[in-house]
Amino acid sequence: MASLDRAELLINQGKIDLAVEQLKGVLLEDPDNAYALTYLALCKLRLNDANDAIHTAKMALASNPEIDFALYVISAAHLKLENFNKSENAIKKAIEINPNSADYYGLQAQLKLISKDFKVAIELAQKGLQIDAEHLFCRNMLSTAQLKSGDKEASFQTIHRALEMDPENPLSHANYGWAELEKGSHKKALGHFKEALKYDPHDEYARSGMLEALKAKYVLYRLFLRYYFFMANLKPGTQWALIIGIVMINRILRNGAESIGEYGFLLSYVSYGLIFFMVSTWVIEPVFNFFMRLNTYSKYLLTPEESKTALFVGFCFSIFVVSIIGWAITQSDGFVAGMLVGYSLILPVGRLNMARASWVNWLLILYSSVSATVGGLFIYASFVSEAGIENSVLVIYIGLIVAFSWLWNFVASANK
Repeated sequence: MASLDRAELLINQGKIDLAVEQLKGVLLEDPDNAYALTYLALCKLRLNDANDAIHTAKMALASNPEIDFALYVISAAHLKLENFNKSENAIKKAIEINPNSADYYGLQAQLKLISKDFKVAIELAQKGLQIDAEHLFCRNMLSTAQLKSGDKEASFQTIHRALEMDPENPLSHANYGWAELEKGSHKKALGHFKEALKYDPHDEYARSGMLEALKAKYVLYRLFLRYYFFMANLKPGTQWALIIGIVMINRILRNGAESIGEYGFLLSYVSYGLIFFMVSTWVIEPVFNFFMRLNTYSKYLLTPEESKTALFVGFCFSIFVVSIIGWAITQSDGFVAGMLVGYSLILPVGRLNMARASWVNWLLILYSSVSATVGGLFIYASFVSEAGIENSVLVIYIGLIVAFSWLWNFVASANK
């Protein structure tokens, strides 16, 4: 006979499919059983069906509005879908009904980490630990928040304690790995990511961390990671201020180059270097994914989407490298155009398949195709045109790339 207790036991054992069968049996006898619906919603979330989990949890709330755990499931599902505001609203309601669950404070702390409210995240994680001093998720959220707020010593003490409590916990190992990576110790980070994947081979957090740790073997990528972590710890408004500041400095340099005469070319080179740096921070990650794709072992760490995108990026990067060689031999303007297009086209192409929404990915494909077509026309015109049409095409191409960089940064920094 189906029972809720049996279903709960199966969920705790990770036997989700069997738990679903038990819960369906309960619901056959009592279709409005709010607790069975809530557990079924949790199972659907564990099976990565977040939308159905939300729908089922709402059915549970319709039957009994006071089931706080159903709100927790809704919040966790919205978090998985990156609907952060909806997730925040749901977990707040859950805490209002039941302020004595460490799970709820841990999830809310995670949301505050995403919005970069690190001090609030620390407070929430500590509230959870006051309820349950051995709550591993709260301890992991506390460690991450301490690291992001600059208290590295406290962060490592917290995560070390988490591993003492459960040496086989994949989340603790993955968090320790990311902390070591941010500190610059990529070899130690790699060890913790290996441990995390040993205990949970499907842990996406650990998989992406191991990929970053492998890329961090290269000095250039380690420098990029320092910049990445610096920017990632800033709030979106501060990120925009910094980007706008760089753009303004670049404009000042260009104006200065025009006004100081024969030595103005020096400022022009600084300006070009600044532009190259800004573009490089966007293209270095997809370029290194391409190198990982070529590696016999690390290519298996890439998801099918990342692997496919890496091939497109590799094609763009090949155009860039071939153009450098061609320009060194011939000094042709066509190869200069090839360098510009091959390098900058990685901006949109490297973001293919990164968006969760399929319509956004289709827009990325369309945008990349249009940019590639205009870029190809610019290269062709630079080789053969005698009417100066390449300048007009260049303006259109640069407009497309600049517009993409601003639009993507806005989308990436905005919460849904």
